[in-house]
Amino acid sequence: MEIALLILSGFLLVGFAASSAAAFLGLKCAKAERLRFDELAESVFDYKMDWTEDLSEVAFGENLKKLLLSCGITPDKKYIQSVFGNDIEGVEGGISLCVNAVRRSGVISEYYSTVGVSGLIHWKSVSVTLPNGKTKVYSLGRDISDEIVSRKVTEQLRQQLMDEFEYISTASSNADAGILAFVTEGNTIYLKTSARICALLGFENTDTIHLDQFLAIVKKEDVLLVQRQINRFISGESDTLYVEAPVKTALGIYHTFTLECKYNKGAIDYQHLRTGMIFDITVSRINREEAFKDTQRDPITGLYNRNGFMIEGEEYLSRLKGSGQKIILICIQVVKLRKISMLFGIEVTDTMSKLYAETLTRVAGENAVVGKVGVEDYALMTCCESEEEAESLSRRISIVVENFCNNETLPSVLKEQSGFIAGACFHNGTDDISVLYNKASVTLFSGIRKPGKICSFFDEKIEKAVSGRDIVEHEIGEALKLGELELYYQPKISIKTGEIVGAEALMRWNHKTQGLIMPNEFIHVAEEMGIITKIDEWGMLQACIQNKLWQEKGYDPIKISVNMSQAQLYQTDVVASVTNALNESGVDPACLEVELTETMAMIDIERTISILDSLKDLGVSISMDDFGTGYSSLSSLKILPIDLIKIDRSLVYDIETNRTARCITKAIVDLGKAMDLTVLAEGVETEHQKELLDELGCDIIQGYLYSKPQPAAVIERMFLIPAAERKKERERQKQKEMSQV
Repeated sequence: MEIALLILSGFLLVGFAASSAAAFLGLKCAKAERLRFDELAESVFDYKMDWTEDLSEVAFGENLKKLLLSCGITPDKKYIQSVFGNDIEGVEGGISLCVNAVRRSGVISEYYSTVGVSGLIHWKSVSVTLPNGKTKVYSLGRDISDEIVSRKVTEQLRQQLMDEFEYISTASSNADAGILAFVTEGNTIYLKTSARICALLGFENTDTIHLDQFLAIVKKEDVLLVQRQINRFISGESDTLYVEAPVKTALGIYHTFTLECKYNKGAIDYQHLRTGMIFDITVSRINREEAFKDTQRDPITGLYNRNGFMIEGEEYLSRLKGSGQKIILICIQVVKLRKISMLFGIEVTDTMSKLYAETLTRVAGENAVVGKVGVEDYALMTCCESEEEAESLSRRISIVVENFCNNETLPSVLKEQSGFIAGACFHNGTDDISVLYNKASVTLFSGIRKPGKICSFFDEKIEKAVSGRDIVEHEIGEALKLGELELYYQPKISIKTGEIVGAEALMRWNHKTQGLIMPNEFIHVAEEMGIITKIDEWGMLQACIQNKLWQEKGYDPIKISVNMSQAQLYQTDVVASVTNALNESGVDPACLEVELTETMAMIDIERTISILDSLKDLGVSISMDDFGTGYSSLSSLKILPIDLIKIDRSLVYDIETNRTARCITKAIVDLGKAMDLTVLAEGVETEHQKELLDELGCDIIQGYLYSKPQPAAVIERMFLIPAAERKKERERQKQKEMSQV
């Protein structure tokens, strides 16, 4: 019995040992298999994690841990819930999560790192049942970020290629354009293109045209050029071809085609060696020509601009060449239109420009060429038999222009501001439109007109006179730098004492070759060139300096008056200019007088009053020149802060013989006295005029009776020195009388 128990115990021990060994070996194999699985997973997949169904056990691969931590995510069960659960908060238990992971094998999750990197992970999951009955899930992930991007880019490129192919296919088959290839067979050259292009050119049911057939429908005058260009391309002399030519279509009308090709050195197929495109550009060329014509038109009036007028005028000359008809080119200037724009705004100017354009077109007739060639300038070319006919045409235009200025809808002051002059030149065999235009333009600005005429005509006399203007235009800008400008002074004499009380500063130009040039020959040119303000400022400063020099020599102070131009008044800071002249010269402001005309002052009355008030604050006197010739004398006296009025020379000239002139002069003097203004009469030439003005109560006179404008040295010698000597003589006489007492 004991022996039997011992034997059974031995068997049990052996069995237990065997089973223990087997279990040990099994565990060892399972561990080895697990390591092999992990290595395989790491080599094939980027990320791995395994977890039990109840999430009591979760494990993450090293790569996944690093990724999650870089994204600020803790590798725990919540991450697993976020990947495989429909709702992290709503997942309860592990069964639904496990089933969801396996069923949704292929789910994609996103990650966003703290450094701005984002990506996608594609997950695959399998589940196994462990010996303890738990379900375990193995999830393996592959980073597919690059694949997604690559796939998107590929898809976009594919779509672009498809769209481009569709566009080219549609353009080639349906539009008047096609792919073009030059094919050579022996000595024969063919053009291979779309069937539509062939049909358009009159070749039905084919996509191939013999080169000679194509050249046969090219416009004759362009055939040689087209053939030469194609031959250079085919022979290899040129790697590219671009030729534009009119080609007759199946309808018998010419369309403009362009052939653009290049030599494809890498092509294997000989048909692809010389390929390109053929385009019917007829419509675009028409549009281009229309657009070019639009650039030749003035946008406001619709007339030709200067460039368009010259082109159309040249064609006009060409059309009528040899017809025996006399052609005339007339240049027209609407005077002061630029100033109207400055004072009343561009809308008023545009309105007037349109009215002038309509007038010119209507009066000149539909066969004339009419253009707006400048801000104030128009031009027309028409057939005309005589100067009388041209003068009549100009006068009809002028009458309508004057009516426009009287239009109640426009500012009344335009009547004073606007005018009309014209200059013309007959054809006389001149084929160059620019020569004809220049002669007419020169005539316009010459200022030489027959009495009662508004249009002057080019001749040798005008050509000679205008040469002087050319000198002025080219050299006036340098006159200041070269020191050629000079101030002359005309004295102002007290009518009671006969002594000099002031002088008017007047500009002169001592030209190195032309001699003394008067202001009426260069001031208006300086205005047109935009340099008049610089001349005005220079004149203001020089007058102040000269007055200061006379005072430093011991002469009694006199008041120098300086004329102010319209440009200086309205386009510059005249107050600053006057202040600068006073400061630099050191002269007393009471010794300076600024002159402006009544008409100029009334252009912008509010601004004028503001400027004059500022000048008065400096201590400067204000005088109104040419009083009595404006259109609102009484109102201007009422509102303008002036100290002196100058009776215009046109009234003084007739004062001896014209009762009306004398009555007007008396009225002006009485009005000035009543308003406590000093009254000066200019243009006094005779003693009788002086006596009459004295009787009427005039204070100061100025004119040739005493002196014409003279250089400063002459004024000093003729008036200042004698006045100083008379003063000394009076003082000596007074002292002598006092000593006798």
